[in-house]
Amino acid sequence: MRPLRLSLRAFGPFADTQVIDFRPALERRLFGIYGPMGAGKTSILDGLCFALFGESSGQERQGEDLRSHHASAEVETQAELVFDVGGKRYHLVRRPRQTVRGRRVGALVERAHWAALYDATGMPVDDIGPDNPGVALEERKVEAVADRLQAILHYSAAQFRQVVLLPQGQFRQLLTASSDQRSAVLRGLFDVSLYERFVERLKAEASALRDAVGQGRTQIEAHLAAQDASDLEGLNQALADAAEQAMAQARLRDAEAQDRDRLRTALQTAQALAGRFAEHDAAQAAVAALLDEQGKIEDLKVRHAAAAKAETCAAADARAAAAAHTLTTAVTARRTALEEAERLDALAAAAADRLDQSAALQPERDAAVALVTGLDAYRTRLENARPLKDHALASASARAGAASALASAQSARAAAAEALEQSLAQHARAQQQTLRAEALETALALARKEHKTAVEFEDAVKAVERLSALTASAQARLAAARLDLAKARSAEEAAETALSEAQASHLALVLVEGQPCPVCGSEAHPHPAKPAVDGQDLEQVRRAARTLRQDADTAERQAAEAAAMIEGEGKGADTRLRALKAPPRAAEQVAADCVRLEQDLAQLMAEDLAGLAQALETAQGAVGTADKALAETQTAFALADKDDAAAKAAFEAALSDVPKDLRDETRLTAARTQAIAARDQMLERHAGALAAERSASEAAKVAAATAEAAGQREGELEVTAKAEAIALEAALSAAGFDAAGYETAKADAPHLETFAAQIRALGERAAAAADRRDRAAAAIADQARPDLALAEAALVAADTRLAGLEQAVSTLGMRVGQLEATRDIVVKLEDELAFATERYRVLGELSNLSDGRNAHRLRLRDFAIAATFDLVLEAANLRFSRMSRGRFALQRKLEGGDGRVRSGLDIEVYDAHTDQKRDAHTLSGGEGFLASLSLALGLSDVVQAESGGVRLDAIFIDEGFGHLDDETLDIALETLRDLVGQDRAVGVISHVDGVKQQILAGFDVVRTLRGSQIAPRRDD
Repeated sequence: MRPLRLSLRAFGPFADTQVIDFRPALERRLFGIYGPMGAGKTSILDGLCFALFGESSGQERQGEDLRSHHASAEVETQAELVFDVGGKRYHLVRRPRQTVRGRRVGALVERAHWAALYDATGMPVDDIGPDNPGVALEERKVEAVADRLQAILHYSAAQFRQVVLLPQGQFRQLLTASSDQRSAVLRGLFDVSLYERFVERLKAEASALRDAVGQGRTQIEAHLAAQDASDLEGLNQALADAAEQAMAQARLRDAEAQDRDRLRTALQTAQALAGRFAEHDAAQAAVAALLDEQGKIEDLKVRHAAAAKAETCAAADARAAAAAHTLTTAVTARRTALEEAERLDALAAAAADRLDQSAALQPERDAAVALVTGLDAYRTRLENARPLKDHALASASARAGAASALASAQSARAAAAEALEQSLAQHARAQQQTLRAEALETALALARKEHKTAVEFEDAVKAVERLSALTASAQARLAAARLDLAKARSAEEAAETALSEAQASHLALVLVEGQPCPVCGSEAHPHPAKPAVDGQDLEQVRRAARTLRQDADTAERQAAEAAAMIEGEGKGADTRLRALKAPPRAAEQVAADCVRLEQDLAQLMAEDLAGLAQALETAQGAVGTADKALAETQTAFALADKDDAAAKAAFEAALSDVPKDLRDETRLTAARTQAIAARDQMLERHAGALAAERSASEAAKVAAATAEAAGQREGELEVTAKAEAIALEAALSAAGFDAAGYETAKADAPHLETFAAQIRALGERAAAAADRRDRAAAAIADQARPDLALAEAALVAADTRLAGLEQAVSTLGMRVGQLEATRDIVVKLEDELAFATERYRVLGELSNLSDGRNAHRLRLRDFAIAATFDLVLEAANLRFSRMSRGRFALQRKLEGGDGRVRSGLDIEVYDAHTDQKRDAHTLSGGEGFLASLSLALGLSDVVQAESGGVRLDAIFIDEGFGHLDDETLDIALETLRDLVGQDRAVGVISHVDGVKQQILAGFDVVRTLRGSQIAPRRDD
């Protein structure tokens, strides 16, 4: 992880926003962060750690405790970090839980912990900001941001403080930690899950093979028992017996099938003869039915002859009907023409009356025309007076504007006078308060300093008390977890032993004297195991015990990590408390004084004397300006009022002869439009009356002529109709028809062809029925009617006997198939059982060795951690030996004993001056600092080399150089220079002058009364 830019707002001692641009310092590789004690050097590391993980570098303060006491209540605390990991760039923003003043109502509100992570890859650092944050990866959900950062960085906050950020008070934690605490840290930094998965896979495969051996034997016995056989030989004998029975039943089935086929042929022959007898019966019935239809044929012949005669009279009938129809139409037309002539005569008389009435209204039409002419004259007068009207309206508008301006000027003059009086009073009062504000500022600075000291002391006391209780609780949980782990391991070993004994007793059942044992290979079996309880139950017990042991192992590891972390925090908190002096007053009392002084000062400082003087001068100038504006607006109003009166008089004179209600153009236009409409309506009505009278008179004349012509046509058609009726009567008499007979025959005339076809069809059907009857009689000559029921019963009985034999053959065949399949399965299972037994012997031994069931009781995971820690110590000694001038080296203790104690991770120090090994706690302050620094740097080297996903582009060291003499300090700094030469940057936080003189690049933290400021250092 390579930090590029850190922005802190209202954070720790920083009241406003402080931006730390690490890029120039990172280019120099080795840089410092300097400032007096309490200025806020460590707060930079707090900001870096809080931005990444939501907690401070020393884990003493939570996010809500990091808010600046110098910041105003409206400003939210925030940490913003831009950093690179590999080839990716990220932008991280985080705000702690805090209480600030709301924007809307002004009341204090509590903000929840908030974080957001953005992908800013490819974006210049200077372009990244609130308006251009990058592509959102996670927003607002703190847990989701934490999970994404864990995947990116590959370490937690605790591991960050061990290998990247070495905070004040916790620098020696890794050096002085216990073996279990150190193991927890290393397991978090170095991924040993591969070894754990390997062990679990071995155990799972061994368990699966053990299960397979037991299940294989159980399956063999189950298959044999299912076939009522005790062994494979008995199974083969049962198979031979079943095959012989199946062959005997098959022979009986074949004989019965031949008899059944003979009976089926006889039934088919009888069914064919019965069909011929049925055909003869049907043919006789058809002949009898046709004899009943002979009368129908004669009726059709009579109707056919009558219809043929009716066709000879059809032409005369058609002519008579047409003449009668034409006469009827002519009569109707004459009547219609007479009625229309009468109607049109009445309409012509009415039109003449209306024309007389319209002629009487001529004076009213003349008056309407005169009214339109007069209104046109008024319109011309209004158009000529329009310029005078426009001028009058403009004058009225100008007068109203002048009146409004006059009122505004009068109000402005009054307001300016009032503001001048207020400004004079405020200026006098502010001069009296300036002296008192200076005294309050001095008192507030002293009170804030006292409050900060009291808060630091009380926070340190609370931290010690809290961590003391947490340490006791964590140790108790660790002890309980270790006790549970020991019990779980004992239970698992007992379950393993019981299951092994059960499997041994199961294998003993198949041992044969003189043949090798499938487990040990011996041909002698002097003491075979006795049968035990069911192995399946013991396997369930073993699995449950293994699950409990795994859970207990996880719980013990987590408890050890928690205890190590809390113990280290407790030591750091105790050290910080001893370095502080008890204040004379409680922080709460001092805070009350600060609040009171701030309130008093805020009230006094609200008045700005210079600003009030400027406001007074402005108010005086405003009064003069208002007086001048008032005089100008009064003159303008008088002129506008005079012009408005003259314009109104001119307009009234121009329209003196126009009625007042018609001086408005809209009203005049409406009146003229109405008059024109009335005039036009009267003229149109008179013209319509003239046209209607002429049209009605002409239509009456035409209708009279039409009625006369229709009467003449009716007489002519009546003569023709009588002649055609006489001709029709003569034709009917010649054909022998009366009126009723002709109508009946005429109705059948369209069906002549149908009658002829029906007559032919009945004759053909009679001939066909007689032929069918003769052929059917010939087919049954000399034959007797068969008994089908008897033949069918014989065939059903034969089918039943054959089905029974088929079922017997099928059942025996299935039995043979089952026995053959069981034999093949048993042979295959015995081969697989032998292979699984041999494989279990090898994998079971490997599983026991890797899971700690060996002479050293050392697990593969712990062996890998110990080997990795040896690499850490080797890397640390490269620097520790140099910085101690070859005197010291770090070593790992290797515990001995009876093989029941694991090798640990405790550290001891080899002293070349005494040729003795000593505990790490015996090192002096300076020696301990060098050892801790070497161990931390060595750990960083190995973490980056061994953990592929972890990148340590920069590390930070907080204090510790004050314990070193000048020569040792030079060696330590030279070691750091060598370290940064390996493409890694190191930041040193210190107030030691020797460090400042040798490391010029970096930042200065300057403390002021209103909060600290951060400035980059010049290294030239």
